[in-house]
Amino acid sequence: MEEEQPLTKMAIIRSLLSPATAPHLLLLVITASLLHIMAKVGTEQMASFGFISFSIAYVLLAPASNKDVFRKLITFQHRENSSFVDSMKERFKIVLLPLAFGFALWGIMAFTMSEDSSLSDIGTIIPPALGFLFVAWAAAQGWFFAYATSNGIKTPETGTIKDKSNHSPIPSLATTSVLMIAMTILVTEAFRFILTSNSFSVWPYVASFAVFGISVKITWTLRQKASTHTATHTVAKRWFHLTQLFITWHVLSIVRSIDSASSTTLIFIEELVLMILTVFMAIWALTSKADGRKSTLFTKDNALFWGVAFGYAYAGSVAMITSVFDDLSAVLIGGHIIVVATVVWAQRSLLDSRIKRMFKDFDIQVSVEAIEIPIDSNSEEPTKEGNKESLELEDKDESIGDPVDWNQKPESIGDETDWEEDIELLD
Repeated sequence: MEEEQPLTKMAIIRSLLSPATAPHLLLLVITASLLHIMAKVGTEQMASFGFISFSIAYVLLAPASNKDVFRKLITFQHRENSSFVDSMKERFKIVLLPLAFGFALWGIMAFTMSEDSSLSDIGTIIPPALGFLFVAWAAAQGWFFAYATSNGIKTPETGTIKDKSNHSPIPSLATTSVLMIAMTILVTEAFRFILTSNSFSVWPYVASFAVFGISVKITWTLRQKASTHTATHTVAKRWFHLTQLFITWHVLSIVRSIDSASSTTLIFIEELVLMILTVFMAIWALTSKADGRKSTLFTKDNALFWGVAFGYAYAGSVAMITSVFDDLSAVLIGGHIIVVATVVWAQRSLLDSRIKRMFKDFDIQVSVEAIEIPIDSNSEEPTKEGNKESLELEDKDESIGDPVDWNQKPESIGDETDWEEDIELLD
């Protein structure tokens, strides 16, 4: 049986950007934009119903897309010799099913949860609840990034225990510090140049170093433990580079929002990039479990549909924040703080479990390699000694096959009795 290739980041990216499912991404952009406009003009409740309905529609279609019956309806199949018009019609057909599901759910929610309906009280809660979902997305963003990058770093096949004189986390810590400082300077000065601001602020550097110090403090014991083995040291070093840079990005976003050193356009672009990154990390972690193992519910073939479902939910939460809440910057700052706290916490918890798993694997490997199979040259001497002992025993005991005198008369009972002696019989 041919061995299946493990899911990789590039395989998932190709699946997300496949022309066979590209119309679903176009539908996401158009529908989310229209719903966002609806929320801005004062119909937040109906817009929130729309975001939730289309998100649920794709959640239902994602696992169903593994079946050929549904997959043919929502995936474009290129036909040879087909004209451009026919091709566009076929591409439009694959979005009819999610549109039907989405509008049906939207109609049900509007009929049952709008004003003067039976569930109107629930309907009034949905817009702010969808806005607060941004907090859940922030925590999920931090967790998915930490989890996916942690398990995405391959464990070296071989490794050795480092000498006590040189197993120190200081070199790795120094490298991480250099990367963090470089990113802080690059991002801070780049935004200052874009915004044509001549004022220098020390707060981005203070905040970055403060959070970095907290991260080092709570993970120092694990860093020391990881540095005792070459394999764990390599994995921990690479992972801390990634997570610390991600943390620094969010810390700088917090400082810019507090200092009002960023425009609305830049904030929108940054949140869009974070949305794309969050969706990709979520899909990567769920479809491949981040380490190549396959999932039955989240697969490479339906990754796009899960991504679109997450995209509607994320876009809906951002739209509700901009429409329902008065202070957008406060909500965004809160989201960034949650991301930072989640990743810093994950640095300790995920690294602890990864080190224990790797130490266990390498302990098993070392114990197997420690078994020495005796070779012939080493086994000759014990064999000779064993033969010498057996020969000594044979000298003491009678062995099978000793010479036998077959002419010897066997002894019988009564051979030593003197039959010549008179025996007196009594009456």
